[in-house]
Amino acid sequence: MYDRILKNGRIMDGTGKPSYEGDIAIRDGRIEEVAPSIHEAAHEVVNLHGLAVAPGFIDNHSHSDTVFLEDDRCEGKLLQGVTSEVSGQCGSTIYPCPLDGMERLMEYADAYAPFASSSLREFTEKLQKNGIQMGTNQIPLIGHGALRVGVMGYENRPATEKELSLMARLLREQMEYGAWGMSLGLGYTPGISSNQTELDTLGAVVAEYGGVVHSHMRYQNERTPEALEEMFHIARASGVRVNISHFKAGGKSAFGMAPYFAELVHRAQREGIRVSADVYPYTASSSGITNSFPKWSIQGGISHAVAAVQGERRQEILDFLAERFSTKEEGEGYIIVNTAGTFPQADGCTLWEVSQKMGLSMAETMAELTVRSNGKAWCIGFGMSEEDVAVMLAQNDFAIGSDGSAFPFDEKKSGGKQHPRNYATFPRFLRLVREQEFCTMEQAVARITRRPCEINDIRDRGLLQEGRIADITVFDPDTITDCNTFKNPCIKPKGILHVLMEGQFAVRDGEQTDQRLGKILRKPQK
Repeated sequence: MYDRILKNGRIMDGTGKPSYEGDIAIRDGRIEEVAPSIHEAAHEVVNLHGLAVAPGFIDNHSHSDTVFLEDDRCEGKLLQGVTSEVSGQCGSTIYPCPLDGMERLMEYADAYAPFASSSLREFTEKLQKNGIQMGTNQIPLIGHGALRVGVMGYENRPATEKELSLMARLLREQMEYGAWGMSLGLGYTPGISSNQTELDTLGAVVAEYGGVVHSHMRYQNERTPEALEEMFHIARASGVRVNISHFKAGGKSAFGMAPYFAELVHRAQREGIRVSADVYPYTASSSGITNSFPKWSIQGGISHAVAAVQGERRQEILDFLAERFSTKEEGEGYIIVNTAGTFPQADGCTLWEVSQKMGLSMAETMAELTVRSNGKAWCIGFGMSEEDVAVMLAQNDFAIGSDGSAFPFDEKKSGGKQHPRNYATFPRFLRLVREQEFCTMEQAVARITRRPCEINDIRDRGLLQEGRIADITVFDPDTITDCNTFKNPCIKPKGILHVLMEGQFAVRDGEQTDQRLGKILRKPQK
């Protein structure tokens, strides 16, 4: 007898092939049978009345690796249909670390310092010891930033041979335990201080275990070709697979360059370089306030940037910011999500609005908010064109990654009016597919199910096939949509009816159940 049969669904199996009417039988957490009609007995039969049945969506770029410590529902992602998240991105994790570097790592972990760990193993053991559960699966990467902080702090220099050897050893231990790869945050400190030798050496370690390097590149603007070449070099030197995170044409100087950037990736693929990319369907990004500062000012850590904006080179930073925010329009395209409780009058307002409240220039306002919040203010910046985003979305080999976290829908619990991508990336993507028809709905499903599995070498999910884990998302392809805005982001999307994880309902009839079915997934060893 089957545990559960999903009947009369429109099966979009993750391959990208045309959908078909059929049933899916589940037993012991796995898909036991997929057929036009299944007549065997089951403990429960669920009639789907022609709704689309897909593998559980996989977020290829997620920052949910710590938010579940505060709220185990992970509802911001789960109610989008996401069952698994590739987390630990942009070089930032709270593990691993040599024992003599734990104080530095705990500072790096900030609010999550109690869970900062010497290894991925120790982190998972802390979760078990504290009875911490999670609503979605986490597919953990190892943050290059954590490796660097633990071994050498924020020093703005190349790693010595000894330091690089220690980073490589730490990374190898995590890969042996079951990490899926390494993430780079080359636009942030401390990753910004690394060189090609360091990246190639660590990439080779990841390659030994069939892992992948996800990269927030050094540049995401008109210098993207230069940044891509750095990534291609890692792949050539080590043989590792490289994924370009949140691929974009950022900043006005790069507007219109998305077709060229996409072609550079495809040309590299034709040359045999194992490179992939993910994108998100928004024209705005979101990051810490100091990410808008000149690169030199953040080398050495956020505290260095805070000190710099109060020091001898303050005017240099102000001039840089004044050039970026020179018009009211540019100020209105930059939203202060929160100021870490230090100036709540600014939370949810545009930079232009805050500057008017403070009676300061926009550059001086940025400096003031940075100092008040000790560099911890969080912001949203509109830096991409609709046309370039559309080009990136139309690349059918590019996966989709939210670049967001599994926040609750209560903005008081999620730190303010966060970017809408945290709550609606995948419904928005599918709506755009329906409206703009840059690919079929079945191909779209493949890009959020099978494609992330190909990029990360996940072999037991991503397809509706016999023997696969029964992570399944049921949605209405005719009505699925995002409902939120930047002013009101904490609104649930429409069209996600059911989400199953290992055959159990995590979401039923559009509402989250009480079950917490997520796990830290470990990469099987060869």
